[in-house]
Amino acid sequence: MRRRFISWGALMAALWLCSAPLRAADAEGASSVLLIAAEGMADPRFRQSVVLVTRHGSSNATVGVIVNRSLGVPLDRLFPELKQAAEHHLHYGGPVAEGRVVFLVRSTEAPAAAIAMAEQLFLSSDGGSLRRLLATPTPVKRLRVFSGFASWAPDQLEHEIDRGDWYLLPVDADALFGEALDDMWPRLWRRATQLMVQARTRVVRHRDRAYPL
Repeated sequence: MRRRFISWGALMAALWLCSAPLRAADAEGASSVLLIAAEGMADPRFRQSVVLVTRHGSSNATVGVIVNRSLGVPLDRLFPELKQAAEHHLHYGGPVAEGRVVFLVRSTEAPAAAIAMAEQLFLSSDGGSLRRLLATPTPVKRLRVFSGFASWAPDQLEHEIDRGDWYLLPVDADALFGEALDDMWPRLWRRATQLMVQARTRVVRHRDRAYPL
């Protein structure tokens, strides 16, 4: 029997159906999600990682950042003129364009050149905006800075999810900024494994009703 491919849309819909108190209708416009690496993740760049991703642009490209991997480099080494930058550290955002600085910020106002990842949560690579945020200063619980980012070719991430490389969770900004980095993956992995069992069960039931053998 040929295995049916579970699409991103179907997984997202089932995920939100299982994620009280969100409503099923909320899934329709959802484009951002947390990827939680499975225990058997083969790619060493993503082992025990939590990745915030979204669909972006006319090509519907999938882009995001690994949110739980600090490089231990204080930002005043990158911005020596900003003493407040010493409170922040550089994080590994992913294997694409390593060395390019991007940042994630919780704010009521979007920085320049921002991608909206969730409500009041933005990803940007605009250097001027980052300098202003560091100079303000913006607290660590609202700003995280990365070197590099992650991206996937069309359908690549869907295949990885279908293969079992990733679990999915709704975006939780409180967890992203409030959770200790070392604790983030194991805690969210436990939550995601329980949730995805429910989500896949619902997808299969819906599929079998829609496409009986």
